Amino acid sequence: MITLYTIDGCSVCEQARQHLTQQTISFKERNILHTPEAQKELKELIGEVYAPVLKSEKGIYRELDILNYMKQEV
Repeated sequence: MITLYTIDGCSVCEQARQHLTQQTISFKERNILHTPEAQKELKELIGEVYAPVLKSEKGIYRELDILNYMKQEV
């Protein structure tokens, strides 16, 4: 399962969300402002609380790398 960590007001988060949706890729969105557990997950994954971050079985990707990764995988 793909997890997309986002934050309100983040344009790159919105781009990542739109891209996944347009490509009909299933993902779970975790807003780090509204979900304290998501903050803990990110801290464990990458050592900081940051968005956007995409976690998949292939790895962990940040910012616009998310779009490049998904284009290669689709």
